[in-house]
Amino acid sequence: MLDRPARLLRATAASLVLLAALPLPLAFATEANPAANAIGRNDLPAILDVAQGYGEAELTKTETGDPVITGDINGTAYQLFFLDCSRNTDCRTLNFYAIWDGAGISLELINRWNATGAYNKSYLTETGMPVVELNASSIDLTKERLGDLFDRWTVTLAEFPRQVLDKADE
Repeated sequence: MLDRPARLLRATAASLVLLAALPLPLAFATEANPAANAIGRNDLPAILDVAQGYGEAELTKTETGDPVITGDINGTAYQLFFLDCSRNTDCRTLNFYAIWDGAGISLELINRWNATGAYNKSYLTETGMPVVELNASSIDLTKERLGDLFDRWTVTLAEFPRQVLDKADE
């Protein structure tokens, strides 16, 4: 009977023989190719394309010239700000942002939302308007990761009104 190191070496050799017998594309099918789905920090059309898959979206600029996407998901307006930019390019942070008219939301409701959510933050502006945000790095951004962020944002835009705004009058 073979000892453990010899069995391990034999199993490894058998696996390599099987792997070598596969056609090249199948041999590496389990490895993801992130470069094929990568979105560069300055590839604003690709980011806009993903945003438009979730509803109306338009690329504009802030007063300082940084890019911003303004959009609407299921009837709720939002902005996707590009932050930590260098001369209006190479922005390192994505900031999903939504604000609602109307004061009367208690800090208790905002704090409850913040305590139960792992990805979002909420606060009241100086004039008492509720805001919810989702921040993410744009470093190593892929279509899948951006789609995941938009999925989370879509849920946020549906849940925040139900869990916070609708409870203000209770």
